[in-house]
Amino acid sequence: MTATEVRQAGHRKGRTVGIVGVLTVCVSVVGYLREAALAARFGISSTMDAYFAAIFIPNILYTVLVLGTLSPVFIPILMQEDPENRPEEASTTFSVITNFTLLVLLGIMACFLAGAHRWLPALFPGFTGTTDAAAIKLIYIIFPTLPLLAAAGILSALLNGFHKFWLPALAPAFASLSVIAATVFARGTQAVYTVGIATAVGFLAQFIVLVPAAAALGIRYQPVLDFRHPGIKKLLRLGIPLFLYLAVANASYILERNLASRISAGAISTLTYAFRLFTVPSNFLAAPLAIVAYPGFVREAARAQQGDLANQASRIFRMVVFLFLPVTVWTILNASPITRLLYEHGRFVASDSLITSRILAIYSIGIFPNALAVVLLRCFFAIEDTMTPLLIELLDLGLFMAVAPYLSRHFGLEGLVAARCATFFFVTGLLVIFLARKKLLQVDLEFCRLFALTALATGVMGGVAWTMLHLTQNVFDSGSALIRMALVCAGLLISAGTFLGAARFFRLPQAGQIMHTIRDLVPWMGDRNAQ
Repeated sequence: MTATEVRQAGHRKGRTVGIVGVLTVCVSVVGYLREAALAARFGISSTMDAYFAAIFIPNILYTVLVLGTLSPVFIPILMQEDPENRPEEASTTFSVITNFTLLVLLGIMACFLAGAHRWLPALFPGFTGTTDAAAIKLIYIIFPTLPLLAAAGILSALLNGFHKFWLPALAPAFASLSVIAATVFARGTQAVYTVGIATAVGFLAQFIVLVPAAAALGIRYQPVLDFRHPGIKKLLRLGIPLFLYLAVANASYILERNLASRISAGAISTLTYAFRLFTVPSNFLAAPLAIVAYPGFVREAARAQQGDLANQASRIFRMVVFLFLPVTVWTILNASPITRLLYEHGRFVASDSLITSRILAIYSIGIFPNALAVVLLRCFFAIEDTMTPLLIELLDLGLFMAVAPYLSRHFGLEGLVAARCATFFFVTGLLVIFLARKKLLQVDLEFCRLFALTALATGVMGGVAWTMLHLTQNVFDSGSALIRMALVCAGLLISAGTFLGAARFFRLPQAGQIMHTIRDLVPWMGDRNAQ
């Protein structure tokens, strides 16, 4: 492949990442409108603690079993069947794996529903009896639709494997829209249960919208289940270590919520609101990069001597460093205006914004390592190494279990979140070390130069962002929601422009790649550039 072809391929991939990123941010906007609607309707309260507790385990199961375990393993298994030339074999493999996964989920769902009155008080020991009762009712409403959410995740993985990225990126918005409608229109003391029903309906909508696109691929669902099928054997061989890794990784998340429930009423709500904002940058930038890059990682890993995997992984790694150092600093500085803009409405009052923004600022310290981990883990999955991430997470869980209870007792929510952020750095550091030792990641002088100059450009941006915050503070405090939105958006655009300008001044090539992607995505700029 010539240098020109490499650049063109990189531009096409960058445009795809940009499109997926734009769609993801649209979905994120809808998701944060959902959170804002919930915050305005219920505030930080025991009612919201009950709702977030009810969706906590379904979200964990979906993340661990479908997004985390099935999706990374499913694409390589299906691609080995050569679905374009052998659709019948691919259809059988798809159907067997899908049916096996749904059968496992149905069994898990039945166990959780039967034992809800036992595991919920154990998981959230700080809840009152009233909060427990509300959460259990919501569990009975939401939990039965978990297989529908899982089926949506399976179809999303199928479409991504065929490089059909836009609809899987957009589908979660349908679930959020259902919750928003229920939150706005529900009335009375039982409104939270209406929101629970809307959550279940949203999972159904997320599944239905993906069915036509998946059917158009030529892969046909069949009601077959063969436990001796080689696809299931490979799924178990690769998936069990990956599942254990994700289970251990989410154990920290579960322990964090467990400890938070002991601190105060509303602590679960506060953590959930702040954590939702913390995940915005990764959802908008890191996740699209990982989704688009992963099929290429898999193809290179299957070649002799792992092909060009090291170069591809290193390029993505450097891009994530370039993007997320400034994003981390900007989010820390703007934690308060972001929280007040998105949540400070209705029953979510100024005191709620104060504690939530403090938690968000601490969480945001972990944006940079968390984004790196999202991409680096795909390298391990591509080479079918799920044991190394598992060992790393076991060490990480031990660190969190040792530190988090002490910090939460002495420093409350702030201490608990600080312990969580420390684990992000610990995990990412070990991932980098192991990939570098496998010669799949190039951490050399060129990388050190990139890091130093990116940090310098980030410092320039941070100074501009801090100055803007102080100059506009009085206007923001007295302004309407539209004025606050305009100030936050203006601050974001000026900060981004400052960073890219400084990066161009320091001759960092990633700045040029970002500008090229922006020109491709904005039609009038692309047309002007073509001329």
